[in-house]
Amino acid sequence: MAEFISIALLLLGVIALCQPFDKSIFANGLHLLFWGWLGLNIFSHRKPVR
Repeated sequence: MAEFISIALLLLGVIALCQPFDKSIFANGLHLLFWGWLGLNIFSHRKPVR
């Protein structure tokens, strides 16, 4: 579940950086990319809980 949230943050970050309408959304796009990337790296490298 956490991996899906991280992937969603990555996608939102890319969309935020590509949109030309609002500068505040654009400014937060890099933060979304960073947190999505960090979460994906953490949650994709840990062992699954059984």
